Amino acid sequence: MNFMGCYIVGIGFLMIFVTEIMFISDFFEYTGLTYQQYYETSQAFAEIFILQKKVMGFMICAIGVLVLFIVQKGYRKGEKWAWYALLITGCLVWGTFIGYKILIRYYGGSMITFVVGAVLLVLGLILPSKEILKNK
Repeated sequence: MNFMGCYIVGIGFLMIFVTEIMFISDFFEYTGLTYQQYYETSQAFAEIFILQKKVMGFMICAIGVLVLFIVQKGYRKGEKWAWYALLITGCLVWGTFIGYKILIRYYGGSMITFVVGAVLLVLGLILPSKEILKNK
């Protein structure tokens, strides 16, 4: 689960620092315009789009740090609350990302990033689940 927390933080950093690269394909798929075409048409809206994605990157980094905190403080000790907290947090994070891709009907390369995150979540929760959930 530490790896999943680092993975989430990494995605957040990518969204902050290479925003244009991360969302160009999504933008084109959804609007039918290249980002450059849109920028030439409406600079203010194009810039707010990128700013919104960067803010989302900061929120995702915060979620990744939360996951790392939960793993260190409770999950490693086998505490049930930590298992449920990671289940809820992971479902929200990966469900939102995958739902976003389905909503815009984009199933390209960046979708794989989110599926990998969901698989890490499932593995990280299922493998120790018997041990954690049987504890009182």
